[in-house]
Amino acid sequence: MKIDQKMELLRSIGLSDPEIGAYTGLLRLGTTGATELAQEIQVKRTTIYPIIENLIEKGVVSSYNRGSKKLFTPLAPTKLVSLYERRLESLTQLVPVLEKLQAKEAKAYGVRFIQTKRELGEFYGEILDEYRDKSYYIIGNANAFINLDPDFILDFRKKRSLRNIRTKLLLSSDSKSAVGQEDPSLLREFKYLPEKYQFKSTIDIYNDKILIIGPEIKALAVVIAIPPMVDVFRSVFEVLWETLG
Repeated sequence: MKIDQKMELLRSIGLSDPEIGAYTGLLRLGTTGATELAQEIQVKRTTIYPIIENLIEKGVVSSYNRGSKKLFTPLAPTKLVSLYERRLESLTQLVPVLEKLQAKEAKAYGVRFIQTKRELGEFYGEILDEYRDKSYYIIGNANAFINLDPDFILDFRKKRSLRNIRTKLLLSSDSKSAVGQEDPSLLREFKYLPEKYQFKSTIDIYNDKILIIGPEIKALAVVIAIPPMVDVFRSVFEVLWETLG
């Protein structure tokens, strides 16, 4: 096997290039001190100590004192393989435990309340990254939504279009004044509900969650990440969109 292939294998088990240099230097020298190892791999003596400490923490090098001198011994390559096989086996056994924990956390945090405008801004910032070149749905009252913070909302719409995020909106009839003349650069499609359907809330419908903003909830907004509910909202939107023609 070529030297560079060996180096790549050592990197794959988590050793950095300086650590690989120190470990292979110890293999060549056998048990030795820091000064000799530093000379062998051509680094400063002060530099070698943190590298060796990292190797000791990883179990790749051991140390002991001989009189007043500290010596370092490399783990034999055959034992190095066994060391990482044991670690892999331990991680494999841990996976089912982690998956159960993940499932419990998902159930526990299926609903999240947003209390402040700052938190809402952070949420929408995540949406800008998560939905680049994608699309999502909105059912709402444009007047109530923009009145939350007009400057922020207008800025968010521009940022959303710059990330090529498209939206379909089903709006209350009184939203027309807030929408005004449509700007094609904002990548939005509109349909308006009949006048008899009046509401003050806005619902953003994403692939894996919905965001509800409205005056009748105790928080500023609520995020619901419960798959059956998300599926219902998406289906209802799509039926209404097709029905309105």
